[in-house]
Amino acid sequence: MRPWATHPLTAEPSGLQVNPGVADFVAEFTGEIPAVAGAENPGQDYTDTRIPVAGNAEESDPGATRTLPALRYPAGPGAPRAWAPTGDAKEHPRGIDPEYEQTRRERARRRAERRRRDAFTGSGGLSAYERQHRTAASSPREPEPETAPKAPESSRASRPRSTAYNSLIMFAGTFVSRILGLVRSPILLAAVVGLTSQAGNAFNVANKLPNLIYMVIVGGIVNAVLVPQIVRATKRSDDGGQAYINKLLTIAIVGLGVVTALITAAAPLIVKMMAATMAEEWYRLTVQFAYWCLPQIFFYGMYTVMGQVLNARESFGPYMWAPALNNVVAILGFLGILLVWGPVSLADGADVPAWTSARVGAIGGISTLGIVAQALILVWPLRSAGVRFRFDFHWRGAGLGAAGRASWWMALTMLISFIPTAITSNVAAGASARADAAGINLHHVAGNFAYDTAYTIYSIPTSLFVVSIATAVFTRMSRAVAEGEITRMRKDVERTLKFVSVIMFLCAIGMIVLSVPISRIFALTSSPDEAVTLARVVATMSIGLIAIGAVQVLNRVYYAYEDTRGAFWINLPFQGAGVVGFLICGFLPPQWVVAGVGLVMSVTNIACALAMLARLSPRVGGWNYRGLALFHLKLGLVSGVTLAAGFALLRLFGPLFAPMSVLTALVASVVVGSLVAGLYLLLLVALKISEVRVFLSPLKRILSRLKSLR
Repeated sequence: MRPWATHPLTAEPSGLQVNPGVADFVAEFTGEIPAVAGAENPGQDYTDTRIPVAGNAEESDPGATRTLPALRYPAGPGAPRAWAPTGDAKEHPRGIDPEYEQTRRERARRRAERRRRDAFTGSGGLSAYERQHRTAASSPREPEPETAPKAPESSRASRPRSTAYNSLIMFAGTFVSRILGLVRSPILLAAVVGLTSQAGNAFNVANKLPNLIYMVIVGGIVNAVLVPQIVRATKRSDDGGQAYINKLLTIAIVGLGVVTALITAAAPLIVKMMAATMAEEWYRLTVQFAYWCLPQIFFYGMYTVMGQVLNARESFGPYMWAPALNNVVAILGFLGILLVWGPVSLADGADVPAWTSARVGAIGGISTLGIVAQALILVWPLRSAGVRFRFDFHWRGAGLGAAGRASWWMALTMLISFIPTAITSNVAAGASARADAAGINLHHVAGNFAYDTAYTIYSIPTSLFVVSIATAVFTRMSRAVAEGEITRMRKDVERTLKFVSVIMFLCAIGMIVLSVPISRIFALTSSPDEAVTLARVVATMSIGLIAIGAVQVLNRVYYAYEDTRGAFWINLPFQGAGVVGFLICGFLPPQWVVAGVGLVMSVTNIACALAMLARLSPRVGGWNYRGLALFHLKLGLVSGVTLAAGFALLRLFGPLFAPMSVLTALVASVVVGSLVAGLYLLLLVALKISEVRVFLSPLKRILSRLKSLR
């Protein structure tokens, strides 16, 4: 691995610590050159900075430190604010001469390009000039006069992390959590309650209620509103936002406690909203599960609030890693249930008396215990981040009013989104009920549990890539808006949209082509017929992956502006269209109801992404529509060719959308998946889509290392 280094390529007074191995990612994705060094003696004719770079001065001396050549910035009217002498500097909104700033950034971009190019040829990431002067520049710098102020030393942990680093940490946490989550459900949970059984549908409705209700009431408010508020409180207050955070956590504990108690008491009514089409005996079983699961609302809330406090302080890892603990607890618990009661049989899945109070309590209690662990584990990272919580009930004048005003629109948005979710739940439950009444084998009918399992598989690419990247960029967006840097934010968003599209188009192709093999692997404890039923839903949902990434990113633009009202109005028509589409799907044959729901989701996601892009254009100064359109047309062409080739390859393993064994599914996934990904990347290179370098750069570095070992 290359050493961590600090690159002196911008005039910002503080910078990012960036691994040269991801420098190309940072430059392409964020539009910034990883940066920085402080300035010395700003009143002199030149600002002379020597940059110590942690790493190898010589390959044989891994403990040495090299120093890059001094950078000399001309002082005077056009100098950046951090280095400008006092007196006659030009007045400018940013304190920088625009012509000088443009020239400086262009030179910085060229230097970064040379670094990336030289990194691939074994030059250690140094430019030609730096390699030529490497020996001379490695001499220790002369001591400063004692009277000169010295910048305080800061440890690596205290320095800001790069967007690439934060995204990598979140990606790793989400990846591990998702893998464990798939082991938990559907693999183990399907063995405990049945993938397409009525009992499985009952538990699924009850267990998703806490997260759904939490998101409707306060979840969206916390995610969209609190990060900007915490960032502002941290900047404006002398205590780094500690008082604000104390008040925030106090409100969360009190408010969530009251809400959770009230909702748990109203469990029968809430279940009726989500499963009115269920038979009476299965409805009563769902209510029993709900009493065990609804207390999760409090812990979901505390997990999100504490996690957003950490995110605002740019500590992203714990928030993304905590769900892994939840899944570990659930996996161990479900294994214990299988030891006691054994896997669910076809008879148990259709027999209400088989689900005793002890069995219901064990399943529901283990699910809730996992959420408790997920929330409480964040207490330690909060303390490490410097948060010392004390109850504070002095809420007046705390600055929470702005959050409250923005929260109303966010709450309304989430409340409106509850309607299509409730419709979907009832439509799926109705499909199973109609099939059961008609004597249709439920293995061929997707119900609530199958729908949620398909949604879990479908959301893996979003959670792994889009959420990780968008969460890391969101803080940058909020900061850019606060500083009035609209152009910088627009360029960040455009780069993010392109990068996310490259990933999500490939994921959509892979999941559509491999829907049956993937479903067979994830439904390991289910029958082959159930896997095909699941695959139909996965395939129709996955069409929408090409747009859901853009929706996630553009939503965060609204949130960065704290324009939750705008987000509400732009989403409202598509929520309504979705409701109409879901209701129409309810009249389809039971085997196709949930697959139709997935197709409606995909269509509304694509339409919503286009509408949001158009609506936000005036606010960000106008998108580069021509560039975005040409880019996505190329992606569409590549995707169409790759999709056709993928289905042709899969046909070698048997008929499309036919049952297959687990072994065949594994082989097909590896072989077809690898060839499809390779063809996709090859076509991107042929069409000169520059974002593909994010994928190819690691491969080039690996090949370079292998050549050097010969």
